[in-house]
Amino acid sequence: MTISRDEERRRRRSGRPRDQAPSSFTSILEDLLCAIPGAQAAALVDFEGETIDYAGRLDPFDVKVSAAHWQIVLTEVAGSPIGAPRQLTVRAHRRSYIVRQLQPGYALVIVLHPRAAFAASPRALEEADARLCAEAGWATSRTTRWYCVDVETDASDRGRPARLRGAGGWQPVEVMGSMVGLGPREKGFRIRLPSGAEMLLVRERMGRWFADEHPET
Repeated sequence: MTISRDEERRRRRSGRPRDQAPSSFTSILEDLLCAIPGAQAAALVDFEGETIDYAGRLDPFDVKVSAAHWQIVLTEVAGSPIGAPRQLTVRAHRRSYIVRQLQPGYALVIVLHPRAAFAASPRALEEADARLCAEAGWATSRTTRWYCVDVETDASDRGRPARLRGAGGWQPVEVMGSMVGLGPREKGFRIRLPSGAEMLLVRERMGRWFADEHPET
């Protein structure tokens, strides 16, 4: 059994009150925090250092200050001879940070536990990038192959999927085979849904599941 993202969102929202109304970006940022162990807050920041939206348990003022600071750093690095970086990953004494450029002048800033940034899921980051760009209406070639999903596991084998939450609720899955060539402590399966649709499921080392097809489609 796994904790669903809806349950995690509710638990995160029970923390500090927001200082601005939620937007269409809020749930995307909340899903990203749920998908990355050790993530404490995330913000979408513009070229002026203003936070468009944010999510997380940290003080909103601190999140916005961090977002503005890292946007300045990203801008300064982009002006160097090496050109604009795709991502900055930084580990500091008390926290670590991931800064990803979504569009020129717009960035995603994630605040994490000191040891969490370098272990963050590339699948979760790519999914968040694609969703944020789509929601903002930015023309981009970035897409994601992977979608974070809720999976219930077999009672006798916690690493084997039994049900997947998709359109219409929870659906039983038939495991057809295993994947090879994955990362350390990752497990992958080819599954079939009752509709006959087939997809790949990957369980990352921290327990998050990703599918290569959106379960709502």
